[in-house]
Amino acid sequence: MSPQVFIVIGPAGSGKTTIAQQTAEKHQAAYLDKDRVSGRFVEFAMTAAGHDPTDRESSDYYRNNLLPLEYETLMDVAGVNLRLGRSVVLDAPFGAYFGEPDYLSRAADSFQWPPSAITVVRVRVPKDILRSRLIHRGLERDQWKLAHWDEYWSLYGRLECTWSGVEYLDFNNEAPLHVP
Repeated sequence: MSPQVFIVIGPAGSGKTTIAQQTAEKHQAAYLDKDRVSGRFVEFAMTAAGHDPTDRESSDYYRNNLLPLEYETLMDVAGVNLRLGRSVVLDAPFGAYFGEPDYLSRAADSFQWPPSAITVVRVRVPKDILRSRLIHRGLERDQWKLAHWDEYWSLYGRLECTWSGVEYLDFNNEAPLHVP
């Protein structure tokens, strides 16, 4: 059986990590989280270049220099696993690439992915629940998002993925956060 690719997308706080990890477990796939693969290097590079390491959304430096490297690294690591016959689950927002219908086919070619079925899992959550989750989790990297909520939501909360050649599955994750 050919390895499969599952790409779990959604805004920060939508629950994509939980869904991605459950998908990896169910399919015995390699779990590749963009922030775990390259997050520490990105924070170091942002700091070294004199930028706030937690503000990726409004940083041109991040978007122009580091974001492409993060995704290239993620897709490269995915390709290695796929060539080894291992299915992969990619956990990342991918929003910067939603408007490029051929993004995945170009990445697959660039990083020598073998023929693989690709499923994009879109994790959806209403605006008010998402904001509440970001407040509750209290991460420093969410501070810009919360301080500029309307701008953040208008840019990232409603992005629609236009990738071709994939199967789309929508996961409605609107259950409010329950604090134990």
